[in-house]
Amino acid sequence: MSIESTKATAAINTIAATQDMRTRSQTQNNEPSSAGRAKADKTEVTLSALTKQIQTNDSRDVNYARVAEIRAALAAGEMPIEPEKIAQSLVQELFQF
Repeated sequence: MSIESTKATAAINTIAATQDMRTRSQTQNNEPSSAGRAKADKTEVTLSALTKQIQTNDSRDVNYARVAEIRAALAAGEMPIEPEKIAQSLVQELFQF
């Protein structure tokens, strides 16, 4: 398969020469300021009670007792660290669909 160019491309500097991007057009100067637009585009968002509860409830995020047990076992040398198994589990988790 080959790709053939059928249309000549223009250099960037020839395109930029037709428009001066550093100056504003007349319509841009007459637009209201961004502060004025922000007041006109005000949007209100209301969260449901369940959403508010989920945002504040972190009890199920981390099992702090289990984390403390694992830290203590690691510090005491009772739990061996097996990098190969950890890496394999991470890769499996990554490619699970």
